[in-house]
Amino acid sequence: MVLIMINSWFPPGKSAEIGKKYIEIMKKYPRDKSLYKVVLDVGVRATKDGMNSISMLEVKEGKFKESMEIVSKRQLMLSEIEGYSYETNVFMSGTEAMPLVGLAMPE
Repeated sequence: MVLIMINSWFPPGKSAEIGKKYIEIMKKYPRDKSLYKVVLDVGVRATKDGMNSISMLEVKEGKFKESMEIVSKRQLMLSEIEGYSYETNVFMSGTEAMPLVGLAMPE
């Protein structure tokens, strides 16, 4: 299993603009259940430094490249908004990660 987590930050004063842009983006790049399952659509919190949001997708077998392309296109559109920043994190399950170091997950 591969998970894609998007962690983003933006100024509180840009919340409405971010929301409108998100709706526009989802119309242009709608969810594709053949590529991934949404684990967390969006979680938002206020911090002393501004707003922070996360989203997480569980990528279907063999669909990583296509999923990352959509994630990247969506994030680039949001990046047009001043003060918006993000990072994309990819996580592998232990079963997938252990062979990278020559080991296997215990039963």
